[in-house]
Order: sequence, then C-alpha cells, then structure tokens
Amino acid sequence: MENSLERRVLDHLCRVYGLGLEEVRELYAIGRDTVGGTLGSLEEAQAREDWSGMADAAHMLKGTLFNMGLQELGEAARNLEMAAKEARTAEARRLHAELGLQLKEFRVPAAGA
Repeated sequence: MENSLERRVLDHLCRVYGLGLEEVRELYAIGRDTVGGTLGSLEEAQAREDWSGMADAAHMLKGTLFNMGLQELGEAARNLEMAAKEARTAEARRLHAELGLQLKEFRVPAAGA
C-alpha cells in the first residue's frame, strides 16, 4: 500500500499535469530521489556546521517539495533555509530534525543497507 505522502504527491502531479497515475510515477521517483539526496546533504552540512551549505540544501528541498505539492513541508524547508542563513543554529537544528522525521519515507538507504 502506498504511503500518504506518496499518494498526495501522485494525486497532485496527476492534477497539475493532467496525466494518468502510471505516467506520473516517474516524476514522483525523481522528486523522491531528490528529496532523499537533499536530506543527506542537509545532514552533512549540519555535521560540518556549514550553515551556508545547509541554507543552500534547504532552498533546494523547498523548491522540490513545493513542486511535489507538499506546501506545508515546503514552508518548513523555507523556515529552515532562513534559520540557517541567519545562523540561528538551535532553530535550524530543530527544524532539520522535524523535517527529517516528516520526510523519513524519502530517505535514501545507506550503502549496503
């Protein structure tokens, strides 16, 4: 059974592009992989305390989430981007952790997992 975020994204893509479900699955896969990779970039930037890198990754995440029709998650990524840009480190860490939980189904499995 498909998860709720996947269903929301597929429904959104069908509506926006006027395509059938099977036709938007490839678009979904690209978005899912982008989100998963960007989550990894966020984690790496946070580990290095690279707030500029974190802001850049959050910016990419924001755009991808908005394009996927996940508005509230896109807004959360926007908040993370601003916190990182402004070096509000405690807030950026908290927002990153919250987004990570909300987007856990998009995570790219570790090599060998």
